[in-house]
Amino acid sequence: MPPGQPGWGPPGPRPPNNNPAVVIIVVVGAFLLLIGGGAVLWLLVRSDGSPGTPAAARSTLRGFPTPPTYSPPTFSPPTYSPPTYSPPSSEPSTPDRTYAPAPQNYGAIAVAPNGAVGKAWDYDSAAAARRRALNECPSSGCKVLTTFVNGCGAVAYNSRTNKYWGGSGATRAAAQRDAISNAGGGRWITWVCTTR
Repeated sequence: MPPGQPGWGPPGPRPPNNNPAVVIIVVVGAFLLLIGGGAVLWLLVRSDGSPGTPAAARSTLRGFPTPPTYSPPTFSPPTYSPPTYSPPSSEPSTPDRTYAPAPQNYGAIAVAPNGAVGKAWDYDSAAAARRRALNECPSSGCKVLTTFVNGCGAVAYNSRTNKYWGGSGATRAAAQRDAISNAGGGRWITWVCTTR
């Protein structure tokens, strides 16, 4: 584009708008704001001229009710009174529960060399159960082979070693397995259980 051709390039600065109509409109608008503000102030001020009166206390237009007033609630802090302590009485109101263990029922089995058996169950001590088993054994030379409590006892015989062995357990089957295991094999010959 060759320089200097008319109509090309950015437009130049605009001349100020000194139109008298715009100036008149602005002046009239400012005047109306001043008059309107004065009218509002006049409505807020009472007829006696005291400007500090709250709006709720001022008279209102005729025919309209007075707006309600607001008064904030009064605050009273909560009070604390500590609980009173009274020591426990010397006699308890309910009896104390004490631990009572399960009853112990003892049993024993005695065997003679010829295979005679004496059994005892549901005795208060192991010594009493052993004495009874020995007394129940009909042959001489009896020995107590097993003593047990709240469970079962059994005796097994191993024919290879020609010996009797005792065992015990929670059930009859457990006591029989224990006796056969202690004997190193063989078969069980007797058993007895307490009633627990």
